[in-house]
Amino acid sequence: MASAPFAPRSIETRCATMALTAPGFIEQRFRNNVTIDRAGFEENRVARHELGGESPYVMLSFLPEGMDFDLAVTSTDHFKPERGSTWLRALAVVVGDGMGEAIAKLYFSYFPPEFPARVFHGEQQAREWLTEAQAGLSAKAV
Repeated sequence: MASAPFAPRSIETRCATMALTAPGFIEQRFRNNVTIDRAGFEENRVARHELGGESPYVMLSFLPEGMDFDLAVTSTDHFKPERGSTWLRALAVVVGDGMGEAIAKLYFSYFPPEFPARVFHGEQQAREWLTEAQAGLSAKAV
């Protein structure tokens, strides 16, 4: 029996668009002019899990220039509910400015993820890194 063809899909949350853009590849695009807070991160986590299901996936996250953050975001382990799972395998964060970079790196220093995570200034480099990570994961599964 053949499997159904891949169909991209997305979920809108109050602070981002979460999209399954290819098999095992999720994109999280935070919107401009929103304040990212803990509730928003949790809403995105639930959407990510809904899109990814229980199959391994990688995620590309975009933080736009001038993004406003609630400081509490940096003091909460947003990946804690998933620690020990094998769904999210790698995370690339594309930042729009130095503040986004500082906050992302600060967060990862407080809460080191169980998967590879890197911060990038360019989308192309981030995509290439995630594609390599995804290919490496697929090769290990064979």
